[in-house]
Amino acid sequence: MAGEGKLERIERLTNECIDMCRTMLHGRKHLEALLEPSFRTHKLQRAVSEQKVAVKEMEAAVDRILTAVEGMSEIDFSDAASAGEKVAAGCDEIMEACCFQDMVGQRMSQVNETLAEIESTLAKLAEGQEAQPAPPLQEDEGLLNGPALPGAAMEQGAVDRLLAGGKGKR
Repeated sequence: MAGEGKLERIERLTNECIDMCRTMLHGRKHLEALLEPSFRTHKLQRAVSEQKVAVKEMEAAVDRILTAVEGMSEIDFSDAASAGEKVAAGCDEIMEACCFQDMVGQRMSQVNETLAEIESTLAKLAEGQEAQPAPPLQEDEGLLNGPALPGAAMEQGAVDRLLAGGKGKR
């Protein structure tokens, strides 16, 4: 009788282990899209890099704005013509620095797209639906991804050749 209790426990534990393995395999199947090397190396790594660059661009813009405002606060208004030129130059500097929002917006859209893909995959997993693998990346897809990351931009000579009708080379 005591032997039967042990066998029942062993059978129950074995079944629990089998169920746990099935659940893990099922979860892995749903997460395959996120585990794809192309997703991890291209999309996820690019999103992380874009976010880091966006933060640096915002910091640089804020520094430029603060420097311009500090300069404007030190203007001597006793010479109206000179003061007017300095105020105009400070305003120009602030306006140029505010252009960061477009670049940051483009970079953050990359981050948001990647996070949405992760969120969608995890939601499908939580609901028990089948996750769809990400479509393979097209060779020229990098051209459509907004501003280049530092060090990944075309050299000026390649841009000049491209605009002159020749082929650009990265």
